Amino acid sequence: MAVALSRAELILKLIVEQYLADGLPVSSKLIAENQALAVSSATVRNTMVQLEQQGFIRSPHTSAGRVPTTSGIRLFIDKMLTMQPLSSRWQAEIQRRLVPTLPVSLLCQQAGQLLTNLTGCVAIVSAPKASGREVRQIDLVRLTSDRLLLVVIDEDGDILHRVLDCAQSIDSATLGKVLCLLNAALANGQWQDGIARLAGIARNESGCSQLLINSVLGQLSLDEFLQHQPLIFGQHQLLLSPEYQQNPALQQVFQMLEQPAGLINLLQSVTTDEHPKLILGKESGFIELAPVSVISQRYQTTPHRFIALLGPRRMNYARLVPLVEACAHRLNLNLNRQIPSP
Repeated sequence: MAVALSRAELILKLIVEQYLADGLPVSSKLIAENQALAVSSATVRNTMVQLEQQGFIRSPHTSAGRVPTTSGIRLFIDKMLTMQPLSSRWQAEIQRRLVPTLPVSLLCQQAGQLLTNLTGCVAIVSAPKASGREVRQIDLVRLTSDRLLLVVIDEDGDILHRVLDCAQSIDSATLGKVLCLLNAALANGQWQDGIARLAGIARNESGCSQLLINSVLGQLSLDEFLQHQPLIFGQHQLLLSPEYQQNPALQQVFQMLEQPAGLINLLQSVTTDEHPKLILGKESGFIELAPVSVISQRYQTTPHRFIALLGPRRMNYARLVPLVEACAHRLNLNLNRQIPSP
């Protein structure tokens, strides 16, 4: 059902829509030409003065036109925004790229890359793994006399493959012994606890066995660290945008993406249900995020996982909110269909 708008709200709506379309200050003359109003230019000017006094629009120093403030865009989103249906092309891309047979880590990577490819914005996906990750299987496969392949499979079916270059040849007895120790420490237990147990085992070993176990430990620890980091895609889009060169504040956004702990905590705290959340600039509480907006949505409750899109404040919310919703919905369906490896 359409919401009845007052004249002031309709004028604000037209200002915000025009600003979102081209990013330029909006003149009263342009608004007065809109047939939906049927009022004089003087009436439009007076109403724009009132909107400015109320804090919904402001006048840039370089122009006689007006641009919406964060409060103005917020009112537009909450009361006036009409979402657009997801395009058939975007629907097809989501179905093609986000398939249920993918392991969790790869599914998260695909979702983030897909979002940034479709929008040109920065995509953020919560860490693929939560605490308590379990190891289902571990193996060492000989490639050559001094090269081994480490294979580790976790409970989600994600597979770690790492080639280990050894300082010397590994005989079959040493390989068999180390593999037994790895399984004793890691198999069917939590990844992080297994790393601690394996470190204790390594201290009691010596020679080739100790070197090999320490090499495995390094790979396991690195993977555990990476799997608990958020996935961020499209930072280069921010670097290449003309706004980045013109607006020093966007450089602070880039710096925050390099150290995103505060941003991740914010997104965790706002994605409390299955509905999309929009954070506009200073609403975030971070001055670094003042020139951008974030659309975020939870796609899994346990563990808590979310997906988000970060872009300019004048992003096309009507198209992008449904896109984030569709990606989150697809991820949720796929993860619910996941069957852990035995």
